Amino acid sequence: MEFWGAKVEAGKPLKVKPDEDYLIHLSRACIFNGKEGETALLDVTVDGKKFVIGYLSQEKIPQINLDLFFEKEFELSHSLERGSVDFTGYKTPDLDEDDDSSSSEDYYTSSDSEEEEEVMVHSIITANGSAGAAASSVAKPAEGASVCTLWMDVDEDDSADE
Repeated sequence: MEFWGAKVEAGKPLKVKPDEDYLIHLSRACIFNGKEGETALLDVTVDGKKFVIGYLSQEKIPQINLDLFFEKEFELSHSLERGSVDFTGYKTPDLDEDDDSSSSEDYYTSSDSEEEEEVMVHSIITANGSAGAAASSVAKPAEGASVCTLWMDVDEDDSADE
């Protein structure tokens, strides 16, 4: 892993192209010298499609954590009229690339597990980011909530190892 960072000035979008066989992980965004009371929408453009990835406020939310990986060119921008936003993270090798010596599946999979079962888990996230009620007790998500689907590998019988 290697540190990565970029300063995006107001009105000057920044194109970023990861090195071949590397990913860029965006971990944090911080507002710098924004106008008092001004808020910033943080945007990323990938394949010509623009997405809002965060919101900053000089007084209330000067920084946010991100967890975004990019394997191809992307563009960072924000809506500040003056000031800048610092984006930080790290560069890491792309373990999903085909490699004859080992595969990313081998890297992430325990060799002693004989059989794995995929289990779908729903997690309700409310608008303020707090965890909602347990999925088993909710018939449908609350209005305005997002549903996140997580896949987990579950060992059917861990007691046999003891």
